Amino acid sequence: MSANISTRTKVFLGVGLIAALAFIIGDQDILDIYWLRMITKPIPVLLMAIYLLLLPGKHRFQWLVIIGLIFGMMGDILLEYSPETFIFGLVSFLTGHIFYIIAFVLDCRRPGLGYAIFVYLYGIALYSFLDIGDMGDMALPVLLYVLVITTMVWRAAARYHAPGVNQESASAGVLGALLFLASDSLLALTLFIFPIPFAGVVVIITYWLGQLGITLAAKKQNQPSQQLA
Repeated sequence: MSANISTRTKVFLGVGLIAALAFIIGDQDILDIYWLRMITKPIPVLLMAIYLLLLPGKHRFQWLVIIGLIFGMMGDILLEYSPETFIFGLVSFLTGHIFYIIAFVLDCRRPGLGYAIFVYLYGIALYSFLDIGDMGDMALPVLLYVLVITTMVWRAAARYHAPGVNQESASAGVLGALLFLASDSLLALTLFIFPIPFAGVVVIITYWLGQLGITLAAKKQNQPSQQLA
């Protein structure tokens, strides 16, 4: 793998990091600057989508991930805008996960049942714990979301060490999916069980890293397959 980083990539990284830092500064637990959060929150994921969009020779995997990233960016805006738009943000993220699932399945049909059992058991445990709290009308939407995101993690994991799958792409994809799940799990705990100081900062950082992992998985996917030792 080449160690060279293009000027365009450096610019994207720089702008993304500045936007991320500005958002964190505006976090409710730090300076609580609403307008700064609204402006900066969608920028990192938007840059990831543009980065993939500018890649030459895109296949359906890349296009599906680009669409997923766009839905993620819309979810960022809706979740930040108002409590009244939270459910729409949840639907937007759920839709993005569906596009990721389709991308992973089309790239690798291996069942990976061991991964499925482990991930769905985690999903059951998470939802059962959340059910201790007061989800109210959000109980069914949260259940559907847990089902979809755990399916996304399962399909990302199924690509790991699968024949014919670029293993740099597979590793980035499963790491990204796990970080996404960790981010959403922490967010759910803070919303429905108990508030955790500065949880918002951890949630957004793990979320961005999760999206970045999936973006890198898309970048590497159509390159010659490389198997890990």
